[in-house]
Amino acid sequence: MRWLALFALLIASAAIAPAQAAENPLCKLFTQKEASAYVGATVGEGESSLIPGASGCSWSNEDADNKMSVSVFPAGNALQLKAWGFESWEGFRSVPGIGAKAYVARSPVMEIMGRKMGGEWQAGAIVGNDYIAVGMKGPKANADAVQSLLKDAIGRRR
Repeated sequence: MRWLALFALLIASAAIAPAQAAENPLCKLFTQKEASAYVGATVGEGESSLIPGASGCSWSNEDADNKMSVSVFPAGNALQLKAWGFESWEGFRSVPGIGAKAYVARSPVMEIMGRKMGGEWQAGAIVGNDYIAVGMKGPKANADAVQSLLKDAIGRRR
């Protein structure tokens, strides 16, 4: 399944290629305290991630499996939701009024190299020339919370 390969690539890229968060404007969108409030548990400072064809930042506590992320891709690279099978993900729904192809869904849990990954609530939308994607995993993570995070991230980027 192509979406599984993409998800594994994104996870691996984020883990392998951290960059300097101080220079990444996405890491300046939210403070550690704000990210922790969204997730409902303490997360670390924003860490810049090199994602092929995009920029990203994540706030996480790997030990507790809590995380919040914001990524921006060129709109032309936006995931084709039907082709990648997002519609079969738990809680998938289109979200009107945020941007083109806006959606909310929960990624499936999978095991990669003996480690369980996924189960993260995600939301994304095309806004202007960008495809903005956010994700969260933690006590407060749900479809409504990740939709709110997406709206907040879009607003803060303006």
